[in-house]
Amino acid sequence: MHQFTKKIIRLTFALLVLSGCNIIMITPHSKKQQQHAKPSMLLIEDILEFREKNNSWPISKVDFASKSDKYKQAINAFPYLNIQFKIVEQDKMIFYFDSHIFDVENQRRTKKIDLNAYGGEVRFFKEKGKFLWKTKMY
Repeated sequence: MHQFTKKIIRLTFALLVLSGCNIIMITPHSKKQQQHAKPSMLLIEDILEFREKNNSWPISKVDFASKSDKYKQAINAFPYLNIQFKIVEQDKMIFYFDSHIFDVENQRRTKKIDLNAYGGEVRFFKEKGKFLWKTKMY
């Protein structure tokens, strides 16, 4: 009985793996492609400028775009469909982004979910009276 259970488990696992190939894929990305997918310095500088001018972080994409045509153009040119501003403190904020237009188009075309899709975050913080940031891609 014990050996039969092991065979059933192996068979179930194999079926899950094989069926998963029809649903899931992994697209490899080079370091250059990862670097190119990061938010531009102009967008980061615009977010910091927004913070300096308004003495607060943007709370949403609409809030950011509504303050200036420059900000609206910067955020509309950003190739990610999902963005979120998470205010941690007055001097700290995390800008999350995912659903790159390339990944969305690829998913529509292949009908598969890419486990290596582009996305990431930019952490803004203040150190020695100056705003800095760190970008992390997932």
